[in-house]
Amino acid sequence: MRKLGVVVTALFLVACQKQDPISAFGTLERDRILITAPVSEMLLTEEVREGSQVTIGQRLLELDSTAQRLKVAKAQAEVQRAEAALQLLQQGSRAEQIAAATARSLQATLRLQDSERALKRARQLRSQRLSSQAELDAAELAVQVAQAQLVDVEQQRQELAAGNRPEAIAQAEFSAESARQSLKSEQKVLADFTVIASREGMLEDLPYHVGERVPQGAVLAVILANDSTYARVYLPQNSLSQFKVGQKVEVFADGIAKAMTGTIRKIASEASFTPYFALHQAERARLMYLCEISLPATLDLPAGLPVQVRLQESQHVGD
Repeated sequence: MRKLGVVVTALFLVACQKQDPISAFGTLERDRILITAPVSEMLLTEEVREGSQVTIGQRLLELDSTAQRLKVAKAQAEVQRAEAALQLLQQGSRAEQIAAATARSLQATLRLQDSERALKRARQLRSQRLSSQAELDAAELAVQVAQAQLVDVEQQRQELAAGNRPEAIAQAEFSAESARQSLKSEQKVLADFTVIASREGMLEDLPYHVGERVPQGAVLAVILANDSTYARVYLPQNSLSQFKVGQKVEVFADGIAKAMTGTIRKIASEASFTPYFALHQAERARLMYLCEISLPATLDLPAGLPVQVRLQESQHVGD
């Protein structure tokens, strides 16, 4: 009888013990911003320590930019060359060149006139039978040569006076614009050697140290954004019907007496693994679905803080 009384008393105490509400468990999270290295270069300086609060545009790190500065200087020289070539075409020929061409045209005109006078004399002499036919033919040929020379130098003079063709100027303009865009591209790469914060938040990690050569694409800094607080919890399969995207829910955090109101922004359509903290030992084989709940950005709580969302007991199988 005494043993029976002890058992009854124990059952009574267990029945009277306060039971924790059935909940979905998870952690408080923030967006993790990964800033990567644009090229493989040596890390020269670190201007902010891990754990510090950073603002958008704040300098974090500096990479060795010696080689890139040389590329920028080369691109600047190419811009100057292309713009000088464009100006040369736009300005056209110099006055001295046009004057020289005009003088050559006048010289060719005088030579033609002299050849025509010589041809006239040759014809008179030939008509009087005082010269041979060969001399007359030579005089006629001299006139034809002088005419061709005059046409040639006159065309050159007109070309210089008219200036360069619009198509040639347009090509030079395109070349100059291409050079300017290449310079901007190289300057952008140079600016990336100074690593800045792209979001406001806490500098969580600086994986590399000053003096190390950082591989291209490696993570240089990790920032936890201040304006992206959300809860990531795992919902049991038999509780999915209680929740939907856009629904307001209460989120409880360890050490925080008052519940936080959040909005469900995502519920996974496929089951994920069951984390060890999500269910009691007897229930860990059940399928779990990831759920993300947006929380107020003003919350000053650390990432990784355990949180939970209470479930309705009537729909929780296995109680």
